[in-house]
Amino acid sequence: MLIERVEQRVLGALQLVDRVTQTPLTHALQLKCDTATLVRNRRGFYVITRADGLDAHSAAFQQPPVTPPLEANEYVFEINDPQKRYLPRLLTLQLPRDPDPGNAGNDSSLFTPRDVEMYPAGTASLSHNWSTIRVSVTQGSGTPLRGALIQIIDPAEDRLLAGGISDQRGEALVIVPGVPLTRFADDDGGGDDDDDPPVVVNTLPVRLELSLGVTTPWPVNPDVLEQNHVANRRVSMDLTLSTGRMESVAINLT
Repeated sequence: MLIERVEQRVLGALQLVDRVTQTPLTHALQLKCDTATLVRNRRGFYVITRADGLDAHSAAFQQPPVTPPLEANEYVFEINDPQKRYLPRLLTLQLPRDPDPGNAGNDSSLFTPRDVEMYPAGTASLSHNWSTIRVSVTQGSGTPLRGALIQIIDPAEDRLLAGGISDQRGEALVIVPGVPLTRFADDDGGGDDDDDPPVVVNTLPVRLELSLGVTTPWPVNPDVLEQNHVANRRVSMDLTLSTGRMESVAINLT
């Protein structure tokens, strides 16, 4: 029996995770890049085995090449879900990754898969105890607007709770898990009687923010949308959420 030994140095790996739950996706998605090659392994990681400009890295084991410098080259990946449960997206990845074992665990480490958040599509599965918001984004006489980023903020703590992106129909699904069934209302200072029972409410006030760039290609890169959210913010409005309830919001940009 002949035994063939095959050795190859990989250049990095991607792990696709659900934007809402942060859990890894178990079903296979389609990833493509004109300048790099990926292989999905048994753990569900998409391993980068080759990239233009890094051919010498694929065969270097003891000492990786010093050129190009770390993260000097950019590669753009397009990700699509055949089951249509997640929106398509672009990802920009800088290579080569840091090969120093002492830096394992860092975001830029070769030994740490890059987490890629996938935003839910309108057909995503919903849990009965999630709060959800369906947002319709149009312009002018009703032209659907794709690629708008919707963020849900907890105004009390100025904390991001959830996000969604409008699809080619201008429709966005925003899932907000973890809204409590009941909570204590904020003390309004109206009385000083310590014997008064706390007021219990079952709603959560939030702020909806919408941002949209001047030009919006499709599919979008959510990382870029999030980075530019404040600069491109067009709408800010108050909402009230409850566990298990769906809100519908129509936004028309003029």
